[in-house]
Amino acid sequence: MLSAKEHSLSYPDVDKGGALMKCIMAPIIKWKKQWILIVIVALSLVVFYLMSALKLSNVTIFSQKFEIQEQHSYSVWPDFKKNSPVDSVFFKSMCVSNAEYSITGLVDIKKQWAKSKNRYCQALYDKFASIFTITARKAQLSIPEPFKPKVKGWLANNEELFNEVYNQDVIHIISEFTHEHTIFNPLRDKRPVSPPKESEESYFNTMLKESAESCDFCKFKDFTAEHTFGRVESKHAFSASNIFKVDTLHAILALKKHDPIHWNLEEFLDLFELVNTWIAKANHNYSKARFPGVIWDVLPKCGASQVHPHLHVVLDFERHHGVQETWRRGAQEYYSIHKSNYFSDLVDIYTALNLTVKYGSAVAFASLVPKKDHEVVVISENPDTDFYTLLFFVLRGFIDDLHKMCFSLGIGLPALNTREGRLPAYARVITRGYITDIRADMSSLELYLATNVNIDPYKTIEVVRDSVRQRDTTGTA
Repeated sequence: MLSAKEHSLSYPDVDKGGALMKCIMAPIIKWKKQWILIVIVALSLVVFYLMSALKLSNVTIFSQKFEIQEQHSYSVWPDFKKNSPVDSVFFKSMCVSNAEYSITGLVDIKKQWAKSKNRYCQALYDKFASIFTITARKAQLSIPEPFKPKVKGWLANNEELFNEVYNQDVIHIISEFTHEHTIFNPLRDKRPVSPPKESEESYFNTMLKESAESCDFCKFKDFTAEHTFGRVESKHAFSASNIFKVDTLHAILALKKHDPIHWNLEEFLDLFELVNTWIAKANHNYSKARFPGVIWDVLPKCGASQVHPHLHVVLDFERHHGVQETWRRGAQEYYSIHKSNYFSDLVDIYTALNLTVKYGSAVAFASLVPKKDHEVVVISENPDTDFYTLLFFVLRGFIDDLHKMCFSLGIGLPALNTREGRLPAYARVITRGYITDIRADMSSLELYLATNVNIDPYKTIEVVRDSVRQRDTTGTA
C-alpha cells in the first residue's frame, strides 16, 4: 500500500487540480456571499415592511375601535320639556287645512304639512320627517266564490266591510332613530270580535283563588330570597331578590295583596315609590350600578310566572338593557343631527298630531310605532308622582274601561349620577288580548320582521283621555 507521500507522488496532477478548483470556486463563493447578503437585506426590508404594516393596521383597528366607542358615547342633551309651542289647535289652523285624525289620515296630513309656509310648522315637519317614514300601500286580491261566504262570516256578514277586503289600505310607519317598524291594516280593527266562550271574570276569579293557596309572594318573608344588602318594604309592597337572575342586581318588587288587577292609586304609588327606594339602596351598595329598568307582565297570558302582582327591576353597571338602550342611542343620533332633545321633539310632534294627554309634569301619547295593540307611552323628566299617576290612569283605562286584564309594561328611568345621554322617565304599556285565549298575540312576524297592530292610535288616546277625565279628582290634567 502506498503511503500518503507516495500516493501524492504517484498522482502529481491532483494538487494542480485542487488549485484549479479553488480558483474556480473562489469567485462562486464570493458571488454566493454577495447574494446571501442581498437576500438577507431584502428579507430584512420585507420584515420591516410587514412590521410597519402590522403596526399601522393595529393603529387603524384601534382608531376604528375608538371611533365606534365615540359613536356610542353620549352628549349632555338639553333638558326634557313636555310643553310644546305647537299644539293641535295651532297645527290644524296653521299647518294643515283639513286634518283627518286617523292612522290612514296621517298620509294626507303629511302631504299638507310638507307644503306649509309657516316657519314653526315647517321646522316641526322637518323633525317629523326625520323621525318617521310613513308609507301607504294598496293590497288587492280576488276571492273564489265558494270562499266568499266564509269571509263574509268573519266580517259578521257586513257587506261594506266585505267590499273593503278587495282593496285594503296598509300603512307602514318606521321610526328611523329607534328602528321600530309597525304595520297597520285598519280593516283588521273593524272586524267584529266575538267574546270568549268562557267569561273572563269567571276565569280570573278561579285562577286567583287557586293560585293564592300556594303563592310564595303571599308569604314573602319565608318564601322569597333577599339581596345581600337586605330588603326594602313599605305599607303595601316589598322587595325580594330574584332566584334566577338576568343581572347582578335583579330584584322583584311586589304588592302584598294577591290580586294583580284590583289596586287603587295609593297602593300603586306606594309600589313605585318602593321601586325608587330599592334602586337608591342598590346604588348605595354598588355605586357603579346606575342604569335602571323595570318590566311588569300581568297574568300568565302575557308571560307572568305567577298571578301575584310583581315587577322585575334591574340596575346595570354599563348601560340600559336592550330596547331602552336602543332608544338612548337613537336619541343621541338625533341630537347629533338636530342639537335638540329627541324626546321633547317627539312630544311636540305627537301634540301637534293630537295624540297626547298631559297631567302635571307628565304627558302620555299613543305611539305611532306600537309594539302591539294600544301602546301608550307615558313620559316625564323624572319618575315623580305625576308620572306614576298618569300611568295609573292609563292602566285603569285599559283594565276597567277597555276590559283588557292582561298588559305588559316597560319603564326606562334616568341613569343615576350622570348627565350624559340621560333618558327621561318613560313607560311603555300594551294590552295583550283575552286572558282565556290560548293563541299567542306575538309571532315570528313581531320577532323577526315588523309589528302588526290592529288598533288605530287615535282610538287609544281617546281611552286615555276618558280615563284621566274620570279619575282625576285633583284637576291636575
